[in-house]
Amino acid sequence: MPPTDSTVPTDTGVPPTDTGVPPMDAMVDAPPACGALGDACCPDGSCTTGFCDGGTCSTCGAAGEVCCPGDMCDSGNACNAANVCAPCGGPGEACCDLGACGGGGCCVSGTCTGSGSTCPGVGGTCTAGSCGTCGGAGEACCTGDVCTAMSTLCIGSTCATCGGAGQACCPGDVCDGAGLACGAAGVCAPCGGPGEACCAGDSCTSGCCDTGSDVCVADGSACGLGTCDAATGDCATCGYAGEACCPSDMCNSGLCCDTGACLAEGESPLTMSGMVCSDGSLESCGGDGEACCDGSTCGMGGCCVGGTCTAEGDMCGTTTMCSMGTCSSSTVTCGSDGEDCCWDGTSQFCTAGGLACVRAGFGLGTCEACGGDGEECCPGQACNAGGCCISSTCVDDGLTCGGSAGLCSGGSCEDGACGRPGQPCCPDGIGCSAPYAVCNGDICETCGNEGERCCSPNRDCNGTLACDRRPGPDICVRP
Repeated sequence: MPPTDSTVPTDTGVPPTDTGVPPMDAMVDAPPACGALGDACCPDGSCTTGFCDGGTCSTCGAAGEVCCPGDMCDSGNACNAANVCAPCGGPGEACCDLGACGGGGCCVSGTCTGSGSTCPGVGGTCTAGSCGTCGGAGEACCTGDVCTAMSTLCIGSTCATCGGAGQACCPGDVCDGAGLACGAAGVCAPCGGPGEACCAGDSCTSGCCDTGSDVCVADGSACGLGTCDAATGDCATCGYAGEACCPSDMCNSGLCCDTGACLAEGESPLTMSGMVCSDGSLESCGGDGEACCDGSTCGMGGCCVGGTCTAEGDMCGTTTMCSMGTCSSSTVTCGSDGEDCCWDGTSQFCTAGGLACVRAGFGLGTCEACGGDGEECCPGQACNAGGCCISSTCVDDGLTCGGSAGLCSGGSCEDGACGRPGQPCCPDGIGCSAPYAVCNGDICETCGNEGERCCSPNRDCNGTLACDRRPGPDICVRP
């Protein structure tokens, strides 16, 4: 007799009613929401609304809020030195864009003077943007080559109109109009189209803004270290260490794709223990004669020497023997936490995982824990969980990079805008804050892999690669 329990389904031949609830496997496989206000930033640091602030998509541009990318604020506000939008245009307030001051005021040294008041430092009474007989369009420049009216610039000794198409850019390389941007010649020209300058806020009317060249590129064209994705407007960096894999799970030569991200030479995947990326493929690691896992870890008390594991009881070099992750002799003990760094004749290194050689002047350094907030950056200037490497010290994701460099977000400073491969170098001498990144000119490029520059500050190379010191930039090579 068939069961009568009403919970047992029966085949009625009628398709099930759509309840609006996705099947369980779809819910399990669905990626976490990202990009909307209040959601986490998407893996590439982007947001569909607002901007990425410490890993979360937040609003920007209103009075009291953080300035939007490109130092942009809503109308009636200006971005101040603290990277916060503040009211502008009123007497005593900062001048708005193009030197605008409300009510016929005058912009003097970046601050608005009210109509009818004396212009500080240059004299004269402010009237319709002019300080008496100077500072207005067509008038003589005030003392110090100052122009005080909106959209004016001192050229020669006369205040000329600026910011229009074909005119000189206004102070601060600003142009008057949404479709104009300051070109390389210091002249305002149309912006936003492929081959044209990026508009304010690094925006384009179509395609993507290549922030390295500040030029808009078409969909699918080379852009930064990747290609332009017009659907998102982003230069989708792919194929480099720490970045997304390119289509068909491809990474640059010598790197490995694991769960959508490219692993550097010597880096271990999160999904498989005992494996490491070596010359473009995953190989076993941690055993005697094998590559060190994650560039520094060996099993069974082995020691990581030159990126290769030396077994417990074997010689680390010509004078020391490996014992529980430490290289030692009758006179030397080195490589483990709190011990001296080991020396191979050309460089200093640690032999156990999670350590960095910290030096304080000449002589041998000390092996100390690395990667955490306030700790030394690990080799390849790596920090834990999206932290940023600032002057050889790790700053946790979401904390300040210091100075004018904003917050650390996914290894990038300025809230995710600088410091990763393909992004501009960060200000205040920070350069590149992400792992496997080094500043070349004004742009961060990858380092530490075969044929690339050695990573700062200790000329690190990934895995078993060695830094070849030569005239010009030092390059990572296979020993």
